[in-house]
Formats: sequence, structure tokens, C-alpha cells
Amino acid sequence: MLQSSAPMAEPSSGPVVEPSRSHGTGGEPADGPPLVTQRMQTEGRGTSAGVGSGLQINNFINTSGVPATDRPAAAADRPSPVWNLRPRDPNFAGRGSELAELRTRLSSGGAAGVQAIHGLGGVGKTQLALEYAYRHRADYDVVWWISAEQSGAIGEQFSALGIALGVLDAQVDSMIAQSKVKEYLRSRDRWLLIFDNAERPDDLRPWLPDGEGHVLVTSRTTAWGQLARTLELDVLPRLEAVELLTLRLARISATEAGHLAEELGDLPLALAQAASYLAEFGMSVTEYRQVLREETLAVLDEGQPAGYPHSLAAAATLSTTGLGAKDPAALAVLHLCAFLAPEPVPTDLVITIARHADLQLEILAPLAQIVDKPLQRQRSISAVGASGLARVELGTITVHRLVQAIVRDQIDPTVAAELRVRIEAALGTVDPGDPRDTATWPQWSMILPHLLAADPAHTDNPDLRLRSRDAIVYLLCRGDSRPAQQLADNLYQEWKKRHGPDHADTLRAATELVWAYRDLGQFDRLRPLIDDTLTRQISILGHDHPDTLRTASDLAVVQSAFGNHQRALEIDEDVYARRIRILGEDHPDTLTSANNLASSLDSVGEFGRALEIVEDVYRRCVRTIGEDHPDTLMSANNFASTLGSVGKFGRALEVAEDVYRRRVRVLGEDHPDTLASANNFASTLGSVGKFGRALEVAEDVYRRRVRVLGEDHPDTLTSAHNLASTLGSVGKFGRALEVAEDVYRRRVRILGEDHPDTLAGMVTIAQILGRRGWLLSARRFAEAAHRKLRTTLGQQHPYTEHARTTLDQIAFAMGGRRTPRKTRRGR
Repeated sequence: MLQSSAPMAEPSSGPVVEPSRSHGTGGEPADGPPLVTQRMQTEGRGTSAGVGSGLQINNFINTSGVPATDRPAAAADRPSPVWNLRPRDPNFAGRGSELAELRTRLSSGGAAGVQAIHGLGGVGKTQLALEYAYRHRADYDVVWWISAEQSGAIGEQFSALGIALGVLDAQVDSMIAQSKVKEYLRSRDRWLLIFDNAERPDDLRPWLPDGEGHVLVTSRTTAWGQLARTLELDVLPRLEAVELLTLRLARISATEAGHLAEELGDLPLALAQAASYLAEFGMSVTEYRQVLREETLAVLDEGQPAGYPHSLAAAATLSTTGLGAKDPAALAVLHLCAFLAPEPVPTDLVITIARHADLQLEILAPLAQIVDKPLQRQRSISAVGASGLARVELGTITVHRLVQAIVRDQIDPTVAAELRVRIEAALGTVDPGDPRDTATWPQWSMILPHLLAADPAHTDNPDLRLRSRDAIVYLLCRGDSRPAQQLADNLYQEWKKRHGPDHADTLRAATELVWAYRDLGQFDRLRPLIDDTLTRQISILGHDHPDTLRTASDLAVVQSAFGNHQRALEIDEDVYARRIRILGEDHPDTLTSANNLASSLDSVGEFGRALEIVEDVYRRCVRTIGEDHPDTLMSANNFASTLGSVGKFGRALEVAEDVYRRRVRVLGEDHPDTLASANNFASTLGSVGKFGRALEVAEDVYRRRVRVLGEDHPDTLTSAHNLASTLGSVGKFGRALEVAEDVYRRRVRILGEDHPDTLAGMVTIAQILGRRGWLLSARRFAEAAHRKLRTTLGQQHPYTEHARTTLDQIAFAMGGRRTPRKTRRGR
């Protein structure tokens, strides 16, 4: 259900409704009440040798020292070290923080500093270890690389090290080599051993010296905690991925590099492979990205990146083949995750999907056989991580997007289609809970990427369609209006094609799209959609259907956004009465309607009745859903606004400050609802004369809204209006006028000349001009605003009265016969 409100007029001293899923109010300097927001609800995430690196034993043994071209000048006069590293990558990019962290850890003292670098295959573990060794080679007399993928070959490489050290005359039994080399290193400290692509700690334990040198281990597995300090290596940050591509490809732009890096998931092996292919064949980045989408397996088998023994496709294929031979259930887990998002997959979701797969679905049968055997199941899940094909952490599995694509290409299309159907069915049964309740948001955050990966716009599963609609509500409540709008629009357009415009799911998607348009301030797109949706619902479902009532409630919000407050009140009265009759007084939808009704009453100046209703709603919300529920906080925000409307400024400030602090804690500082409360808080501070603090908060909320919502969003304009009023209150007339005139021009362009908010801006300009002493101009603005407000809202409306008061004040200052009279305070 949409929880939003439309913007209302904010006369210098009159109420205004803020368009951030609530109604708001606005105010002006000392001679008029502050602009205060009131809310109205509407319904509604390589290794080189690391991936299949084979043994390249002692290919780079060099007892005569590092080649002259690779030696740093500072080390040119040092004795030649014992060294067998291959040349470094001249285009190594990024990893500055990881290199610094390794150096800090290894230099911190203690016996045999052992550091294990672990991560997905292709993430660059080997390259990181190699780069570390080159950067710090002047600190070591011995640097020796050992390919550890096959533990039986470590002894041969230790013999080669013993010969290079001069402690062995020739190749000897591995046990003798182990003893001699460890004895030599035990008494020294300037040495570095690198065990590349090790699989198990027990394979390395006998080979680790006890001296004070350093050991680096690279591994695809995570189980190194009892032997070493661990450093997990993730994909490159985007800026470093772009740097890697631009270093390797002279003619690629930063923009092209960024798009390519995104397609490749910032995986170092994939980046290096793509750069190698593009440099060799001259294909454009655009063509490469297209081929990557259409022929993933084929293109990822092309290009041989320097420093990597295999292409990404070959490495992944080798690993999946090996995984299937060792543990068929683990391969089934990988197959399942390949059809989900490249984000952490909760193991509970894996279990749910496996239980939806019967033994006839051969691809998941090995997993289905053990899904209810926790120890065997977890062993298989861990095996996926040990393969380097995924990251397995506490309760989650993450498979890189390119690995997913490679795995999907290995599966027969018919089998893949059946697997997708099972996944859709399973996802439809996963219910994180009410998306409007912040307590459910962590679960929604975990499941959302996988719902979207299932492509709900094209699903035939009604449960998945329901869950995807709830996902839109979650995004909107979390404050992510743009992605919510994109998802809602996609679902609405596709479901309208597949199921027709009158289908229940199509109409519900339309309702969520209305909410998204509202939060984005896109009123021109909102009105025709809501009119069409409501007409269809009344015809198909009837006036009293809950879906119809939700859309009707939304229509009231839209009417308020366009300044039609009386029409909004009529709709809210009707919806509220129907909901009491059908759902009862304490139903969440009924409480939403009561809250909206109070906002509409406030907007037309019926402050007493508005206060009575909103206070009752607030108490009911506290009792039924708790103090920190977003709906309760919205009611509290409206309560504070209405208290200000009736002049109870002390109590209003107390409630406004409390709800602002709660929203910061529950929703975060930049959530649209929090910003609405910040705006109310600033306005109420002004109402009690605390102009310094009011200006500080008003400046901050305006900057935040510009950044979060954009300069032309109605909420931003409300904050700009309040800022102008507060600036005028502290005597900063020049800037106040500049801000107020900018707001007025923007509102004329966006809302029109006769919108109550636009006219409120005219009154504010008049006040500032009057205080500055420019009385003729002030009177011209005040007269025009008063005349239009009287025509559009009526003589008795609070907005109109406030404009009349302003006009009287200006006339009095000019020596006229009119005397200022006190007007009712707006919100």
C-alpha cells in the first residue's frame, strides 16, 4: 500500500502538505506560522594459478639473482637473493589497501608470520602475492615460489630451494629436503615462501618453517584460520577495474572501461582476458559486450591473459568437472545458484528450492537426497566454496556472474527451463513478511535480488507475481523510489501484455507504480494512470473491494498534490467510512485512511477535528504495531504538524524532535521520511523562535533533499521554501529573496501559476520584500496571491487568510488604514 502524500500549498504562515508519502505544512517568518510537513499515507550484490593452475615447478629458478631489469635501484648493490619468481605484471593495478595490509601484518613480528590470501577463482590472489614479493624484494634474501595445488609436488620444489640455498647438493628425498631447508630458514629472518593455490592447511603444515621469516599462502578455500591469519580477496573496486583496463588498452575511454568492468563483474581474470582479446583482435568494446551476453562461454574461452594459466571458461569448466566428480550434490548446489542472482544466496533458500525439486529432476536429485541431512548438506555447500567457484560464508553462497553464465551454458536448455520453473515456485513461497515493517527489511534485502533474477515480469507463477509486488512496496518504504518505479513499470507493462489490463495483478502493479510516481514527483504521469486503474477496479471489483479502496485512497493523495484539498477530503471521508465498515477501526488500512483524513482536514483548516483524529490514530498505531513502525512514525509526524496548526508549539516541538530522532535511528538520515521530519522539526523550531537552530536544520535538510531527490522534486522545493522563510526570519533578506524567487519560478514551471504551493511562494516573496522595505513590490505580490487564493480556495481558507494578513501588514507599513490582524497558524 502506498504511503505517501501530495504537496499542498504552503503560505508564508499557512499549512503545506509535503509530498513524501505524507501531507506537510509550511510557514513563514514571525508574522506567520512556519512551513511544517505533515504526512499522508497511500497504499500500497585466480587466481592466476588460482583457477586450475597447474604445476610450473621451478620454471623460474634463478640462483644468480633477480634479472637486472627487475631489480630496484636500492637493491642493486645487495648480494643476489635466492629467487625463483616469474616476471611481474607490468600492468598490475589497484589492491593498494590489500598490499599495505599484508605488509603491516607480516612486519608486526612474531614467529613465522603466515598469511593466507583466499577468494574466488580468478580474483587475483596469485597476482597479489607476486606483486607483494616484487614490491618488498629488497627486504628479503630468499623469495621462493611453490606451486601447492598438488601437495605431492611440494617436496620436489623444496629440494630445488635447498639446492639454491646451498644446503643440498642434488635432488634428494623430500623428507631430507624438508628437514634441511626448514633447519636453514629457522635461524634466519629475511625470507619469504609463497605457497600458491594450496587446497588444505594439512597439506602445508609439515612444510612451514618455525623461524621468523614470512609465509604467503594463496587458496580458494577459507579454512586457514588455525594455521594463518586470513585475508579475503574480493573482486576489484570499480575504479581499480577501470584502471586495469585503461592500462592494458591504450584507446579505451574511462566510460567504456566502466561499462565493460560492470559486464565482467570486476573480476580480474575476466578483465585481463577481455583486455588481451580486445588488444589482439581489435574488436570494439560495444561488440565485445554484446558477444559476451549472447555467447558467454565462447567469448570467455577466448584471449589468454598474461600470468593466468587458463581462460576463465576453461578454468571454470575444469573446476565444475572436478566438483561433480567429488561431490554431485555440491555441483547441484552450484547449478541451482547459477540461476539466481550473483549476490549472496541464503542457504535457507537453497534448501527451499531443493525441497521443491523431486528426484525426477536429475540435475538437483543429488541435493534433494541430502537436503534434510544437515551435516551432509553443509559439507556439500562447503565443497562449492572449496572449489573456488563460489564464496561460502556464514549462511550464504555467492557465485560470480560470469561463473554463473558459464555454468548455465553447460546445462541442456530443456533441463534449464524446468529448473527455472522449480526456482520460481520456491521463490513464490518465500515470504519475508510485511514489507512496510522495518523488522522484515534484512530478509527482504537478501531475497530481493533473487526475485528479480527469476524475471517475475514473464513468470506464469502467481505466487511469484505476488511476491514481486511486495518487493516494490519494500523498495518504496526503504526510500528507493527510482528502482521501485523501474520494477513497477516493467511489471505493469509486461503483465498488461500477458494478462490484460483488467487482470488483478496488472491493476495491483499499476497501484504500486502510482506510489512510485508520487514519491518521484512525476505527477504528470501519475494522474492518467490512477484514473484508469480506479475506473477498471470499480467496474471489475466494486467500490468496497480492498484493492479499489487502496486506489481511491491514492487518488485523494493525488488530488491533494494538485492542490484540490476539498476533493481530497471528500474522497478520504468516503474511504475511511468504508474501511471502518469492512475492515474495522484497528485494521492497518483503516488507520492509514484515518491518518489521511486528518491531513486533509488540516489542509482545509479544520484543525480541531484533524487534531482529534490524528491523536487517536497515533495512539492506536502505538498500541497495534509499536512505536517505531514506519506507519506509527508517520502518524506521529502528522500529530506534531497538527499540534502546530492549533498553536500548541511547545508540544509540537517535543513530538517533532522525537519523531525525527526515531526516524534517523530506524530509517537512516537520508530516507525521504526522515527528511520530512527534519523539515517539520526546522519549521517548528522557527515557530518557537529558535531561529538559529531552525536555520541550521533547514540548510541541512535542503542540501540533503537536493542530493537525494533532485532540485525540482516537490519535497525539495518545500524545503527551499522553508529555508527562504527562515533566512528572512534571521534578517538575511538578500539570500532569502534569492531562494524564494528561485522556488517560485520552479513551481510555476512544474505545478503551474495557480497551484496553492506556487501562490504560497508569492506570499513569502511579499513578506521578504516588505521586511526589506520594498513595500510597493511587496504589495503587488501579496495582492496577486490573495486574489488568486480567494478564487481557487475561497475566502475562509487558511491560505487565503494568511495572504490577507500579509497584505494588511504591508498596507499598515505603508501608512494605510488597515491594521494587522492575527490569523490562524498554518502547519
